[in-house]
Amino acid sequence: MQFRYQALQRKREPDELDAPVLLASPRGWIAVFVVMIVLGGALVWSLTVHLRVSVAAPGVLTHPGGTSQVQSPYAGMAERMLVKPAQQVRAGQPVARLQDTDGRTRTVTSPFAGQVISATLTAGQIVGVGETVVTVERTDLPDDRLLALVFVPADQAARLHPGSSVDLSVSTAPPAAFGLLRGKVTSVAPYPLTREAVAALVGGDLAAGRFHTGKAPRLVTVDLVPDAGSASGYAWSTAKTPPVHLASQTSVSASIQLRTQTPFDLVLGR
Repeated sequence: MQFRYQALQRKREPDELDAPVLLASPRGWIAVFVVMIVLGGALVWSLTVHLRVSVAAPGVLTHPGGTSQVQSPYAGMAERMLVKPAQQVRAGQPVARLQDTDGRTRTVTSPFAGQVISATLTAGQIVGVGETVVTVERTDLPDDRLLALVFVPADQAARLHPGSSVDLSVSTAPPAAFGLLRGKVTSVAPYPLTREAVAALVGGDLAAGRFHTGKAPRLVTVDLVPDAGSASGYAWSTAKTPPVHLASQTSVSASIQLRTQTPFDLVLGR
C-alpha cells in the first residue's frame, strides 16, 4: 500500500491541542451586538411608546340650534323672495311674499333669528301649505356659539365619551398650512339618527347624503377649544393659525381619540 508524502508528513506532526480555536470573527460579533441592541431598543419602544387610537368621521361647523325650515302657512303662487343665502334674518322678518288662491298678498315671516342657508323658492312657483320656503341656521339660542357636529358610524361610537380630544381638519384651512383645529367631545347621542334627522341638522336632504351613507350615524357634538391669541379665536395644532374667522356650514373631517395603546398591547390584541 502506497501513501502520499504529504499525508505521512501530517501524520508525524503532533496534535496542536493547546492552539486557540476561532469560533467567530470580530466582524461577526459586531453584527450580533448590533442585532441585540436593535431588538432591545424595539422592545423598550413597544413597552413605553403610546400610540393614539382614534375614529375618523365627517362633520360640519354650525351652531347649537342647527338648521330649521321656514314653511309657508298659505297656499298660492310665489311673488318674490325677500332674502337670499348667507343673509342674516331676525325673528319676525319677512322672507317671502305670496299671492294666495283668493288673490290676496301674503307674507311669510321667519319665526326665529339666524342665517339663511338656502332659499330655493322662485317667482311664479306654486306653493302648498307647509312647503319649505327657506332654511335658516338658527343663532337665537342663549348658549349660541360655533361648534362642530360630527356624524360617527354607530358601530364605531360605542367607546366615545364626553371629554375625548378631537382634531378637526377644516376644508377652508388646509392642514398642511395651518394644522388641525382642536376640540373636545361634549355629548354623544344615545341613538343613531335617521336620514331625516340628519337633514334637519345640516340643512336639507342633499347635504345629509354626505353624513348618512347607508349606516345610521350617531351625533357627536364637539366644542372648539378657545384661544384668544388666535385670529380665528380657537386653538390649532400649529402656531400659524388661519388669518380669518371660521364660518358656519364649513365641512370638517374629525379624528376623535378613543384611547392610547402601546405597540406591545396592539400586537397582543389588548
